[in-house]
Amino acid sequence: MTTDPAASPVAGTDPAETSHTAARYGVPQVPALHVHRPRLVALLDRSPSAPLVLVSGPAGSGKTSLVAEWVHEGAPGEPVGWVTFEDDDTRLWQALLDCLARMGLEPPRAMARPQPELLLGRTRLRTLAAAITGSERRWTLVLDGYELRSAELAAEVAYLLDHTLGRLRLVFAARVDPMLPLYRYRLDDTLVEVRASDLALTDAEAAELLRRCGAALGPDAVHDLTARLSGWAAGLRFAARALARYEHPERSVASVVAQDSNINEFLLAEVLRAQEPEARRLLLATCVPDIVWPELAEVLAGPRAGHGLADLARANMFLEPVPDRPGCHRYFPFFRDLLRAQLAYEDPERAATLHRRAAAWLREHGMPVRSVAQLAAGGLWVDAARQLVGDLLVVRLVLGPDERLVEIARRIPVDASDPHACVVRAALAVAAYDPETCAHELARARSALASVPSEATDGGALVLSLTLIDLARACTSDEIETADALVDETRAQLDTTRNPAATLAGAELEALVEVAAAIIALRRGALGRARAALSRIDERAGLPIRFAAAVVGYRALVDALDGQLTQAHREATRAVALADDAHLPPESRNAAAAVALALVALERDDATAARQHLASARTCRSLLVDPVCRTVTSGVIAHLEAASGPDEPVTARLESISTRALGHDPWLAGWLRRQAAELSVAHGRADQALRALDAIEPEDGLGGAVVAAAAHAEQGQEAALAESLDLARTTARPLPVEVTRLLVEGVRESRSKSPRHATPLLERALRLAAREQVRRPFREAAPSVRLLLADNPQLLSRHRWLAGPSAASGIRISPEPTRTAARRTPVVPSARATGTRRREDPTDLSELVVEPLTAKEQEVLGHLEELLTTEEMAEKMFVSVNTIRTHVRSILRKLGVNRRNSAVRRARELGLFDR
Repeated sequence: MTTDPAASPVAGTDPAETSHTAARYGVPQVPALHVHRPRLVALLDRSPSAPLVLVSGPAGSGKTSLVAEWVHEGAPGEPVGWVTFEDDDTRLWQALLDCLARMGLEPPRAMARPQPELLLGRTRLRTLAAAITGSERRWTLVLDGYELRSAELAAEVAYLLDHTLGRLRLVFAARVDPMLPLYRYRLDDTLVEVRASDLALTDAEAAELLRRCGAALGPDAVHDLTARLSGWAAGLRFAARALARYEHPERSVASVVAQDSNINEFLLAEVLRAQEPEARRLLLATCVPDIVWPELAEVLAGPRAGHGLADLARANMFLEPVPDRPGCHRYFPFFRDLLRAQLAYEDPERAATLHRRAAAWLREHGMPVRSVAQLAAGGLWVDAARQLVGDLLVVRLVLGPDERLVEIARRIPVDASDPHACVVRAALAVAAYDPETCAHELARARSALASVPSEATDGGALVLSLTLIDLARACTSDEIETADALVDETRAQLDTTRNPAATLAGAELEALVEVAAAIIALRRGALGRARAALSRIDERAGLPIRFAAAVVGYRALVDALDGQLTQAHREATRAVALADDAHLPPESRNAAAAVALALVALERDDATAARQHLASARTCRSLLVDPVCRTVTSGVIAHLEAASGPDEPVTARLESISTRALGHDPWLAGWLRRQAAELSVAHGRADQALRALDAIEPEDGLGGAVVAAAAHAEQGQEAALAESLDLARTTARPLPVEVTRLLVEGVRESRSKSPRHATPLLERALRLAAREQVRRPFREAAPSVRLLLADNPQLLSRHRWLAGPSAASGIRISPEPTRTAARRTPVVPSARATGTRRREDPTDLSELVVEPLTAKEQEVLGHLEELLTTEEMAEKMFVSVNTIRTHVRSILRKLGVNRRNSAVRRARELGLFDR
């Protein structure tokens, strides 16, 4: 289109003509960096006959640029007049009449120029309306930056629009909605609107702007930047220019939005300083919460704050209604953060008071997490820690963890010595499977607790939280008796506490105690007690997914240890599915489900699946601190390695690990010794097997008597064999061990005067094993058992399941020990490799770290891999050089090396960098 020449600035205009107004005339040029917005141009074109067009948005949202693009593209279809008003200009009619005159409308002689402070009046309005309707054209005027706040003046504008028969169209481009009866125009469909939400740049538009500024970002980074700035055009332009100076702009999005001086200066100058004192006070008072409820606004800023917020929203003050929350508002995040910073700068005491008021209101209205986040937003870290403990939210850090709470808790300064802060850090440590740091923080909390008045402990919440977190740590780290006593102490505290938060979180607290009791029972080998405790947890609904998945995983591990392989596989698969559906990262998952699946695969003689599940377990940080999972993992690995190589180093390692575990976990130590004994028997070393079984109590449910009977059968010691079998019949044992007992009974019968009795025993063993598809007792059978099975091919032919899923036909059992398919291709070791452990298998976990690394040690280990110096690590971690040296010495000790490069190499072998 062509704009009316009269609508453009004319050189040589008499200054006397325009000295009475600060308005400027003429259609501005579209800025060079303006991103063309066809979707909004089409929206402005939606109803060409509408007499009123409103483009309403906050400062810097691109209102003028959009309308200029629309006009230059010829969308209105007729010449356009344009008046740009200054911020303090309240005169309308004078500028409007001048613009009409420039466009060619001759005002009647009766139209005298109004005084700046006067209205036109009804008579002159009728005269002007008659002049417009009597013309043969349509008049479109853009009023850029005019805020129509006067009700009387708005009534005159509405009269003129209503009485010009569609010959006049006014386009308002303003920060504040004009005081026109917009509802009536909407009802009549005679209003075209472009609101702040429409003006927000889309990801595609923001990407185009960034490209023009030379800041190339990927789609995710563009979306992040657009979301942080809510699509605000001016902010995106400033950010684009700033990001263009960065070598890696995608890493700098957050810092640029938060710290760019141009953005902050624009908001201060164009928005905040332009407000009346009352509006400014309201902005600073209500910026404290993320969501401003009407009642909360009154608590923060007085009884009329709700109405004031509605006015601010209508004024496009970077404030928007919250969907699905009638009456609630929220500031755009970048503007809210600026207001908070300004409040803290001008009056830090008032800022702290407002944050505490908002937090108290949120807490009283049943929003404890929002309340803690409110305290954190104000930097009130001790208050936040006390509320986390007082409301027993620290339990969520252990069970969940709740990611929002974790983010808040991690920001509590490490030098905060308040006992509540120490307990929060202890909860984070136990959730991160770092028992050493947890114990250290709990010790600090106990030391500081003596100076805390009893009324400041929130009805015993501090002591209860401390005990609960200590129990979560102790159930895997302390001696069994100590951990067991802590279970009783915690239950007693739960029974006597009067804290309301304990009542609300009762299910979560009890579930935490039950899972600790179940882990302790597992360490004792009390599988029935462990199963019962875990079943009680499963009856409670609404528990965090990570915790629920861990509970199901532990139940699967109980079933796997008990030989109930089908049920174990089902439960473990369910645990993995829960974690997958919740998108839990592998390192945050509990290893129990993966370890249970590995044990099931081992018992079913599926070495490939076992190794895959071990690889999954290795990604879980919990594996290093959970003695049950670590023990079972060591046993599974031993069987896998013994099936493809010499068993002597494997059994020696199992006995070594067992000796280290004997003090804390005698049952787990015995379980490992049973594995070593089984492997020794399978390889024809009965004496070695019996020595390994010396430390196993016959009534501990491990089935040691059965393995001893197998060893005695190999030695031909009938009396000892009979005694062991008699003992085995009266003690509990897992299903695979019962299969072995029946096989050994068959060997004994085959050597007696009635060998025909051996076949029914073999048949019973096969049928029992078939229930759970147990194959390992046959694959790892003692030489005498293999001879007996080899002599009964017709029996084996009826149990083709024993061949496993990979076999094509019936099974044959050789009198010699079998090897798995993993070593079908002969490997000739080189001289260098002789005597060393194989490293080519990425799932090899045979050398698990006996003592786990703390979170800080893991961080230092990562810096060691990066080849940072001690001083660089200290600077990066904000600690002293001596602290770094202490961590390095501890890492070297735990990994069993004496050099830093050796520690890095050892950590790679163990997969510690994958966690």
